[in-house]
Amino acid sequence: MFNALRTDQLLIGIGSVLRAAADRGAALEDYERSQLLSAYSVARLLAAENVAAPAMLTWIKGELGPVLGDQEAQMAEAGSSIAVGEQLSLLFEQMPADDPRRPEIHRILREMADREVAALAAIPE
Repeated sequence: MFNALRTDQLLIGIGSVLRAAADRGAALEDYERSQLLSAYSVARLLAAENVAAPAMLTWIKGELGPVLGDQEAQMAEAGSSIAVGEQLSLLFEQMPADDPRRPEIHRILREMADREVAALAAIPE
């Protein structure tokens, strides 16, 4: 992207514009205003996700790598959260139900969900 602003800054700017449009009040009907406010919320949440994404990706790869053993190198090469998810999906398809790694992977995924909620709670201004 060829823009001087980071994606999170752009999204916050969009959200601010949507908020200003929603605050016009009389020019909008209630339903329209609620839609603009929803868009404002979505923009802020996307900004929070965007800010947290690089650290989350590094964290999840670091946590899962040692647990995966022979698949650690594949996880280290994952360049996105989508790639991590795809690798985990394939792993779970092939992994026996009684595989001793399952509980640790589940623990890591639970912690990841907690970290994502915390990131959303820290919405940038």
